[in-house]
Amino acid sequence: MRRFKGVLAAVVAAVVIWPGSLPARAADVAAPADAARAPAEGAKAAAEGIDEIAWDLVRAAGPGNVVVSPASVWEALAMTHQGARGETAAEIAGVLGMPDERAAIAIAAEGLRVSLAEARGRAITLDVANRLWVQRGKALEGEFTATLAKRFGAGAGEVDFSGAAEVARGEINGWVADHTAKKIPELLKAGVITPLTRLVLTNAVSLKAPWAEPFRPAATRPEPFLLAPDTPVDVPFMHSSGRLVAGRIGAEDEAATVCEIPYAGTRLVMVIVVPQRTDGLGAVLGKLDGDWRTKWNGVGAGDVRARAVELALPKWTARRPLGLNAALESLGMKRAFDSSAADFSGIDGTKNLFVSDVVHEGFVDVSEEGTEAAAATGVVVGVRSMAPSREEPLEVQADRPFAWAVVDRGTGAVLFAGVVADPRG
Repeated sequence: MRRFKGVLAAVVAAVVIWPGSLPARAADVAAPADAARAPAEGAKAAAEGIDEIAWDLVRAAGPGNVVVSPASVWEALAMTHQGARGETAAEIAGVLGMPDERAAIAIAAEGLRVSLAEARGRAITLDVANRLWVQRGKALEGEFTATLAKRFGAGAGEVDFSGAAEVARGEINGWVADHTAKKIPELLKAGVITPLTRLVLTNAVSLKAPWAEPFRPAATRPEPFLLAPDTPVDVPFMHSSGRLVAGRIGAEDEAATVCEIPYAGTRLVMVIVVPQRTDGLGAVLGKLDGDWRTKWNGVGAGDVRARAVELALPKWTARRPLGLNAALESLGMKRAFDSSAADFSGIDGTKNLFVSDVVHEGFVDVSEEGTEAAAATGVVVGVRSMAPSREEPLEVQADRPFAWAVVDRGTGAVLFAGVVADPRG
């Protein structure tokens, strides 16, 4: 079997929690999960919250290639919210785009995970995993651990942060690597975990998805990509012709061409947003928000529809570790990071805990081929041939810095998002 070279993406978010002082209580860290399922409304609510923060996280990453998973960050914060109380909880709920109700957020998270499971198939691999790591012997509130197990599928593992911080870091990083196809081997860098760490909440999302209609390798050829208006570099461009959802949006500095490229099964799509101006990515990114796709079909918003498309897309691979403290504080989550103001009494019954770090790392590899198994199932997708039309094809040439996102059509959630500033990495 050939090595998979379609789209491979993996991201992890982790919340690291420290104490102000150490309470001594009896430990009770396990709770059984059951088969309860959240309603579709929960998944929709989660997706709306994810989409609200998606492009804020991309913008906060700064220049260069960007890979983030708004879904992963949302899930990790939703777990954190279960242990927060008072204004600390209200601020986290605001970032989540949800009411400050623990049950509603937990049900929304469960609904999202159940819905995303439906996107898997013979060709698509989409895994979402959660885990709670706690200091050995530390007591946790039963409601907190039970909710994480039941609604988030997050089991609890004991490690010795205080006596063997590096060993604990290695164990957590090993779990992350196992749940991201080894693409993220060291989420927690040296110094993030110390003897003061008491809990770490981790979420991993891993995607392996072939295109519904693979690009032909024979059509890939070097072409100029404009890093800046006067700075071209040659990179491999993939080419295809077919019927895709595409069109032009915005005006003047904010004008762009958008295109949806479906994966096998067509539930997941990659959306690319290519600015009309070579240096227009900043202006275009500034207009993307929680309603970014629905606005394209509004009056005067653009003409985005199924049409004949001539697509040129660069191959790229990117990796980006990020610290999210500043970004989350700018979105309104402030008390959680303040050791004197944070209230996580829902975790251990005390107000001694605060969030020291929220870290995230993403990896993405975009190319023309899928696995052999994916190629076998890709033939069922109804985008193989183009319907007859006298209309001139729309040219979508991603030859300048552009934005991209992997979207779940079932919920509308942005699973991955980012920027290609330089396809060479």
